[in-house]
Amino acid sequence: MKLGLSHQRPEYFTPEYLTYLKYMGVDSMEVRILTKDASLEYLVHIKNTLENAGIELHEIMLNDLYSSPEICLGLAGRDEALARFKQFIQDLGRAGIHNTTYAWYTGGAYQTGTTTTRGCPTRLFELKDAKVLPYAFDREYNDDEMWHSYEHFIHEMLPVAEAANVTLQLHPNDPPVNHQGVARIFRSTAAFRRAMEISQHSPHAGILFCVGCWAEMFDPNSQEGSEDILSAIQEFGAQRHIKQVHFRNIDTPMPNFKETFPDNGYVDMPAIVRALADVGFDGMLVPDHVPDTSAGEGGKQAGEAFILGYIRGLIQASRAA
Repeated sequence: MKLGLSHQRPEYFTPEYLTYLKYMGVDSMEVRILTKDASLEYLVHIKNTLENAGIELHEIMLNDLYSSPEICLGLAGRDEALARFKQFIQDLGRAGIHNTTYAWYTGGAYQTGTTTTRGCPTRLFELKDAKVLPYAFDREYNDDEMWHSYEHFIHEMLPVAEAANVTLQLHPNDPPVNHQGVARIFRSTAAFRRAMEISQHSPHAGILFCVGCWAEMFDPNSQEGSEDILSAIQEFGAQRHIKQVHFRNIDTPMPNFKETFPDNGYVDMPAIVRALADVGFDGMLVPDHVPDTSAGEGGKQAGEAFILGYIRGLIQASRAA
């Protein structure tokens, strides 16, 4: 299990910043770029920059294509977007980069307001406010349509990824609920089970397991109201589908939630790390949606540094257990 960092951009990689990451004990990294910059040469440059600093490059993802409406909704321009994504996957393989993340339409009301956790500004989502927002497109897209377009994507993309030795990491919908006229199909453990079955459990069909998104999911059959996160880790971890973990906590599952620091939400995060250790997870755990500590004396990086240390301690404790 590795301590990682996500949501990174190549322009951040000054010598001072890379030194800070080494001080924090960061082992591995996710980098995000735009399609227009995704040449083979640039991919190799990013990889070399990080490796020269002693940090593994876990993945590069395309910020403007990983959740493409054209691909996810089957809109005009889908074939062109798929062709660009295929080229990117092939170039990742040539560069020796073995993972990338995609999501199945995450546009729309990511949050409906702002609140605080321990005094830090943080994200708030309330379903009643999201439900009254206008449609994102000129019509509704239901579950069946979204699953149909997903199967088309896997049929087109997975053979390319397998040939390039690149794993496609599927991120849950956030928030995991239908709104603004678009079905958010990756809103449950059952949906991820179906996705892995569509991919015939290919070793190149992966899951970016976002603990925060799983915590948001609401299961009416559960006494607690939320999905059984530990059971999902046991299932998909045993199948070797979990490639990366977004380490995030919230105060309560849907319909309303606010994000918290990982140590003061409702999810037992030490139990999450123990479950990952039990299934032999060897990918990276990363801070996700860090609350804004910029008003404090420690500055913006204080919250990130706190969470990196918290994750590192849990990883070490899981090894000693």
